[in-house]
Amino acid sequence: MSRQVEHMVHLVDDLLDLSRVNRGAIELRKAPMHVRDAISMAVETVKPLIEKRGHHLHLLFPSTPLTVNGDRTRLAQIFSNLLNNAAKYTEHGGDITLRVQEKEGSASISVTDTGIGIDPKDQPNVFEMFAQVDRKSDRGRGGMGIGLNIVQRLVEMHEGTVTVASEGLGKGSTFTVTLPLADN
Repeated sequence: MSRQVEHMVHLVDDLLDLSRVNRGAIELRKAPMHVRDAISMAVETVKPLIEKRGHHLHLLFPSTPLTVNGDRTRLAQIFSNLLNNAAKYTEHGGDITLRVQEKEGSASISVTDTGIGIDPKDQPNVFEMFAQVDRKSDRGRGGMGIGLNIVQRLVEMHEGTVTVASEGLGKGSTFTVTLPLADN
């Protein structure tokens, strides 16, 4: 019962965020910040699920902190959503790697898992509202197809992009968020 209540609370939160985004009611409080700070918040949020599922979480950061002009809370929401999805769709004991790199004047943050993967024909649609890919093996894990749409919208509000890559079913997936670096 507690698991169902937790699922319902998460669902209501997602629906409220979706409504706020659609109405333009989310006002970002952007300030120069290190990407690592938002990731630390996200990891703290998702850590219980990752531990429960016995995953190995690998965090890879560059030696020099990357600064973006962002809303710490919303960036943490983006990364916690991606980490949560990686944990949900990766079998017990799998690997999840979050890598931060500087690429062409941007911060590139990728979340890679060894999970169930995404069929190439479904990849163009994963960010659409209410999109659910046809995964026969994940009926108990699937959401309503809201979270990735919220991720995409919040990333765009930060003038960034989000992409997905997977070699197919059973081969894991990688979601990459690219954000412009703050002017120094």
